[in-house]
Amino acid sequence: MIAPEKFFSGIGKRLKASEVRELLKWVKRGGIISFGGGMPDPKTFPVEEMKEIFSDIFSDRKLGEEALQYGTTEGYNPLRETILEMLRKSGFKILEDIENIVITTGSQQALDLIAKVFIDPGDVVIVEAPTYLAALNAFSYFQPNFEVVPLDKDGMRVDLLEEKLESLRKEGKSVKFIYTVPTAQNPAGTTMPNDRRKKLVDLAYEYDTIIVEDNPYGYLIFDDRIKFDYLGAFDDEGRVIYMSSFSKILSPGFRLGFIAGHREFIRKLI
Repeated sequence: MIAPEKFFSGIGKRLKASEVRELLKWVKRGGIISFGGGMPDPKTFPVEEMKEIFSDIFSDRKLGEEALQYGTTEGYNPLRETILEMLRKSGFKILEDIENIVITTGSQQALDLIAKVFIDPGDVVIVEAPTYLAALNAFSYFQPNFEVVPLDKDGMRVDLLEEKLESLRKEGKSVKFIYTVPTAQNPAGTTMPNDRRKKLVDLAYEYDTIIVEDNPYGYLIFDDRIKFDYLGAFDDEGRVIYMSSFSKILSPGFRLGFIAGHREFIRKLI
């Protein structure tokens, strides 16, 4: 009789099913309104538009072959160029060209890549309390030591973050990165004001760390009274790694996301 568990690696033994994914199984049964996952209203999906786009592509043999062939690991260049232009218009400072952008299979692959590239066992990773559960799961496989900073109505308490960073410095510990969802925070829904965002980036400079800015919901803010810039607009050194996806604004079924940041970071993520 085979004992499958004996063949798993250390990471494999730590893998577990996502709690959110388990909750979504119940939603599939129907008759349930779920607050466990951020599922867009299917009525907003661009079904008719996608029919036209697919028809245009596959009515041309050459375009169809190109669409179905292997692509580059970095992703489809015209899409990278569009994302680059979008982020530049949002004020990101260090983005030179598409080498600062990589396309991912949704935000979950982005989180997994970031964890693999940056976290060694025992590294200090600072997260908000509360924070996105799937990010904690992705990071946990690589055995970091989590330090938490509470939120208030304006997001992460950067005053408490500064105290935490100073305390860790006195203990001789450095911080590998700070993970934050500063815009429409998941699950709290807070949005950090610009003065606090600038302070957050300044702290990354002062304590020689980097910031992972996760933005799945920021493109759904339509209230003109809420004014903010992304953290990359305050970053002149490339300390902000920005990740987002098209799941909430286009369709989660496409599994399309991206990471933007310093080209040396992006090169390692590919």
